[in-house]
Amino acid sequence: MSETGLWRKMLDFFGFDSNDDNENEEREDQVEENAVGFSNTKRPQQIVDIRQRQQMKVVVVQPRSFEDVPTMVEHVKARRPIILNLDVCDAKGRQRVLDFMSGATYGSGGRMQKISECIFLSAPSTVQIDNVTGEISEEDPTGKRLAVKKGE
Repeated sequence: MSETGLWRKMLDFFGFDSNDDNENEEREDQVEENAVGFSNTKRPQQIVDIRQRQQMKVVVVQPRSFEDVPTMVEHVKARRPIILNLDVCDAKGRQRVLDFMSGATYGSGGRMQKISECIFLSAPSTVQIDNVTGEISEEDPTGKRLAVKKGE
């Protein structure tokens, strides 16, 4: 007979109830089961790699005519920055493309920035444009963009 079995028999003989010990063991088992059940109901923690960010694509387009605009508008809808090179368009087509792209960019909440005589940047609202070319463009209270020379 094991020592613990003899010890329990002695406790039973003197009137100490060994069932209390069994109940305590059962309660501990139930608490452990509940604790395990509770930890299993938690949703798993999501680990996000900080280095893995979505890369932003900048699209460079050189439309030849107004018929190329629908593909450029798809980029605006997808919130991609677009560099418009209007060198190969004639003057009338250049103005139509620029007007339409300005409207599409404005409608999506973005902004247009002139880079050179025939090159423009159309950027969504999530892209900040820093102009370090010597001109600062500001917005007046009506929402119109004002160009102010740096020395003024």
